[in-house]
Amino acid sequence: MKNLFKEDFNQVISKLEEILQKIAGDIASGMIFEKLSPSELLNKTEHYVKSLKDLATKSEQLSVILKPEKAYTARTLCKNFTQTLTTFKEILLQNSPEPLANSRLAFEQLRKALTDGSDLLFLMRDIRDDPSPLMDAILTLKKASETKSSVISIQTSEEIQPLIKYVLSRIDKFRAALIGLEKKVDEMKQIMRELQEDSLKTLSIETSTRSETAKNKSQESQLSLSNFENRKLKNGS
Repeated sequence: MKNLFKEDFNQVISKLEEILQKIAGDIASGMIFEKLSPSELLNKTEHYVKSLKDLATKSEQLSVILKPEKAYTARTLCKNFTQTLTTFKEILLQNSPEPLANSRLAFEQLRKALTDGSDLLFLMRDIRDDPSPLMDAILTLKKASETKSSVISIQTSEEIQPLIKYVLSRIDKFRAALIGLEKKVDEMKQIMRELQEDSLKTLSIETSTRSETAKNKSQESQLSLSNFENRKLKNGS
């Protein structure tokens, strides 16, 4: 069971990497470029888009199984990747008085899809190389429970059957808790980024205000000196 999941996962990784490389190669060779008409660009890429969407769905499913604590990240990356591909196709299918403008916009989405796909590949390799130890154990126990036979030297006797059933009954709750925790961590990171951006904006405004105040004081000082000089000249005359 465990090996089967990993074999499927490896196949998805290999296929996803292969298609992304083909698209990048077609762009580099000039087979795909932004000055193609929308229909030509769609014709050259539609089969890629369909395959990539299917692979994104499979990668999400397998990622959640092999490493539940990365479920939120996997789902987010897959969603972003799929949405970029959808936007790419929708732009090409739009009626427009300037078709080449649509091709340029779509081409940018295709480039973004390559970046999104690379991010997803990075996560998938990490999950493949470092799956959840707990899920490894659960998958082994699940296999033992289903076959009622020994798996990797584990004999599923009547004494451990209740334990197996209990562990399996807790999987969904455990997975939900991990997903919620990861989501909270990502939310806190976002809050920290926003606070940092606000701080930088505030600092920039304060610096600008201080600079403007210093400039005004300098101008006032120069004006006062000029007035003093004028009065001095008048008194002297």
